[in-house]
Amino acid sequence: MKIVYIGTGDALAETLVERMGQESNDVYLLSDKDLPRKPRGISLHHFYRSPRKGESFEKLLRSISPDLIIFAGKYYINSAHEAEADEDMTLLARSLRTAAALLHTKFILLSSIEVYGNTVKNGKADESWECAAASERGIRFVREEQLLDIYRKQHGMDAVILRASQLYSNRPKEGEGDFLSRLFRAAIQTEKHMSADVLQPLHVSDFVDAIKRVIDAGKQYIYNVCGIAEIPQESLYQLICQQEKLQKTSVLWKPPACITLADSSQIRQELGWSDFRNLEEQLKKGEITYERIPAKSRDKKKQIIPAGIRKLAENLLIFAVFFILNSLCSSHSLFSQIDWLLIYVILISITYDIYQSSLAAFLASAAYLYGQNLSILNLNTFYSYAGTVLAVMEFVFLGLIVSYTANMLRENTRNVRLDLEMLTEEYKDLMAINEENVLIKNEYEERLLTSKSGFPKLYNLISRLMVQEPDRILMETMQVISELVRTDTVAVYQGQVGSPWLRLMGALSGSSAMEGKTWNLSGFPRIYDAVMRGELYQGEFGSGEPAVVLPIVCQGAPEAVILIKTLPYECETLYHINLLKTMSLLLRDSMEKALQYEELSREEHYMKGTDILKPEAFHKRVLLAVEKAEKCVAEYCVAELVYSGSLTETAAAISQTLRVTDCLGTDEEGSLFALLNNTSPENLEYPQKRLSACGVEARPILNEPAET
Repeated sequence: MKIVYIGTGDALAETLVERMGQESNDVYLLSDKDLPRKPRGISLHHFYRSPRKGESFEKLLRSISPDLIIFAGKYYINSAHEAEADEDMTLLARSLRTAAALLHTKFILLSSIEVYGNTVKNGKADESWECAAASERGIRFVREEQLLDIYRKQHGMDAVILRASQLYSNRPKEGEGDFLSRLFRAAIQTEKHMSADVLQPLHVSDFVDAIKRVIDAGKQYIYNVCGIAEIPQESLYQLICQQEKLQKTSVLWKPPACITLADSSQIRQELGWSDFRNLEEQLKKGEITYERIPAKSRDKKKQIIPAGIRKLAENLLIFAVFFILNSLCSSHSLFSQIDWLLIYVILISITYDIYQSSLAAFLASAAYLYGQNLSILNLNTFYSYAGTVLAVMEFVFLGLIVSYTANMLRENTRNVRLDLEMLTEEYKDLMAINEENVLIKNEYEERLLTSKSGFPKLYNLISRLMVQEPDRILMETMQVISELVRTDTVAVYQGQVGSPWLRLMGALSGSSAMEGKTWNLSGFPRIYDAVMRGELYQGEFGSGEPAVVLPIVCQGAPEAVILIKTLPYECETLYHINLLKTMSLLLRDSMEKALQYEELSREEHYMKGTDILKPEAFHKRVLLAVEKAEKCVAEYCVAELVYSGSLTETAAAISQTLRVTDCLGTDEEGSLFALLNNTSPENLEYPQKRLSACGVEARPILNEPAET
């Protein structure tokens, strides 16, 4: 998917580009500046500086031809309204004009809950509240939403508005306009008057997750996206003072100008979105770092003298000093033995680049020749002036060699420093990823252990499966999974080891099965591999695959396969997948115990040396089949088998024609019967043909099975 983000290179853009890039999307950033840091991982993006001319901007958007446009504007996160922010209206109009001309382009406008203003007296504002902005910033967002609504109605655009609460990142910076940076600056500068607002802080990562969910499955036109925690600005101010080790000052807290508390239950219930980060807890743990502008950078003035001219002047000044030393010490008995000009050449070679070293070698040679009352033109024979020539060559040779070596060492040092910076940056990124994963894991663990639909409910449901009958366990499993993930498209299949063919044992609805009453996994190689490995398989959306395939492995082989054909979107979360994985482990233990019990009690339930159930055990199987039929889980049919010869030989002959879900049994009179699971009496024709090939006639029993 081609995604265009129109905004500025701030923390929100950085997080969004990174997340969308990791989802294999092609992300284009239209901004006044590129991202300050390279996104983590393998995510890539294209940066284009927003053209100032409207025609150029529209041509750029048409050339990209995006599938989705996310509009934030240049001044989205800024808490205060600025005069320049009116440029966003012009930029939005150009974006909407182009998006309306492009077919199948979705448009997401990032707005603010400040559009509700102070209209909320009791409770929180939801998406049905009318806009009544009381601040300049809120009025700007109301104008943007009205403009989007006009284009949506006139051109039938697919558009969504996300009204976010106060956004923040872990790196507030001095000079930035987001509310957290402004709050840090107010605490450091000890402002005396502040507004006692109640905030709903929302981390940019949580906001980007909400954008991703809206892109995938959003159905509404407007969503409120707010942090669940309501924090007074006064409490945040005190926490910032504690973190920055500032003395508490007396602040006059004015009543809030407008109430901006909003309700985001719609996106939480419909799309299963939730925010994981709490600003108050992050401040207490020291996870928020305020980045200040260094004093040198703050007071740095533009250099008037170019660096090349400055180095040349310094070189000439140093030469003058050493030339004077060389002249003054020429008559001294001790200091005259020191080669001051050579020291000058080596000093310049170590300190400056090769160009200044060449100049130093030339100046030293000229000074040496001047001291010898010679010139270059007089050096016509080597033998006469060998000492002078060697001295000049010494200046040139040492100057260039030392300069080249010093440059090589400096370059190596710079490369090592860059590598160290890159490793440090990667280490920080990995630590951030690890902290984020730990945060999400802890949140899921807490929900799993404390929520009403978590582990207590799972334990209550699994307790229904702790029985000694494998067929009853699988029947109850469908009901348990249906309650866990709120779907009726659940089916159970059974197969044989090494065979890709599965036989349907039961289904909650007619649309639960994949390919009728048998399912060939050869057409789904990835599912077949996962089933053979005993791993949960989650299907890809839109590929025709089932949502979840969950094998039940006993003694290293899949005993049964649970199929969940479709899942509601709110259950396609890591939380529900972890619930299913946990359930599969408990279900495996239950099945292994039931199969072990069945094997140990085989002599009690089966006729010796055969797979024929005794009358009492067969009667229980028939009663279970009746219960399945009453619950509309599976059909059944009981057929009496008429044969010639011995019972044992007949059972051995027809066992190859029966399916894994069927079973044989007898009554007190010694008659042989077959229980055909998931086969109605109307469909008995096919089993009859297979049995007749073995010389056995199958007659359906039409009376009550309980009396059989």
